[in-house]
Amino acid sequence: MSPSVRMKMRMHVGGRGVRTLAHPLGFGGPVGGTPSVVAGIVDQMSDWDISSPDQACAFNLRVIPGTGPVILIQYRTPPSMTWQFGARSARHPDHPHCATKLQTGLVTVQPRGPLGTISVRLRPEAAAHLLGGSMQPFLDAQIGLDDLFRPGEVSLLVEMIAEAQTSAERFARVEQFLLANLHASRADPLACRAAAMLRRTPHLRVRQLADRLDVSERNLSRRFDAMFGMGAKQFSRIARLERAMTVRGQGATWAHTAYEAGFSDQAHMIKDFAEIVGVPPAELVRPSSPMSAPRTPMRGSLDISKRR
Repeated sequence: MSPSVRMKMRMHVGGRGVRTLAHPLGFGGPVGGTPSVVAGIVDQMSDWDISSPDQACAFNLRVIPGTGPVILIQYRTPPSMTWQFGARSARHPDHPHCATKLQTGLVTVQPRGPLGTISVRLRPEAAAHLLGGSMQPFLDAQIGLDDLFRPGEVSLLVEMIAEAQTSAERFARVEQFLLANLHASRADPLACRAAAMLRRTPHLRVRQLADRLDVSERNLSRRFDAMFGMGAKQFSRIARLERAMTVRGQGATWAHTAYEAGFSDQAHMIKDFAEIVGVPPAELVRPSSPMSAPRTPMRGSLDISKRR
């Protein structure tokens, strides 16, 4: 297989630079990593780099709900995005550079030409340092980065990313942008501590969480909902889905995946996927074929499959 027909995906891995994966025809999906400079704010940063129009258009990227908002920056042809939940579907607005927080359903990203996408997944408990106070406006919505940052900054960032020759250079530009735009957070510290605890231990019940934080359930629920636009129980359900995608992507059986993610059993896990994503987990992590590398979805959020 000649280099001209190979696709590349690069992901920032904290402390180890940039890891490059190349797969003939099949694109295996991202491997989890954490940037070192802004690790306290960012969970994961990836560079989806498919320069061939034909190869890019042959694939769909599928995004499921996650606990943290995501910043998307396009440096090639912006793809189209379609939200779907069961029989319902809707076309997302064409925001090439945006911040979003998917709460329900499944978003299919369909390249319309060469694909170049920087994805920055923020830690929910720290996202307010970049995006402001409550996460409510971002739920199941796309907010253009021009509406969040100073005029001209986003255009300059995109220009520098497009001119960069390597993923390492692109990541460096994005990190500089993020650091320059950090500000004092207006977030509720109690709600943020609760979110961090639920991501570490997603099977915690709201009562147990309130006890650990030494507050009443009612007070915790009110403040959590005001901060994240959803209750702590729903947040923990999504955190379990994230954990399940990570564990399954590491090669675990479905039974072991359910146990490690904090579900009571496999049936409980399938039920939550159906109610939150709209499809069973097996449709998101399919067995690899001879033409594709084993798929490792981005931590609880992203899967990629060849378009039929």
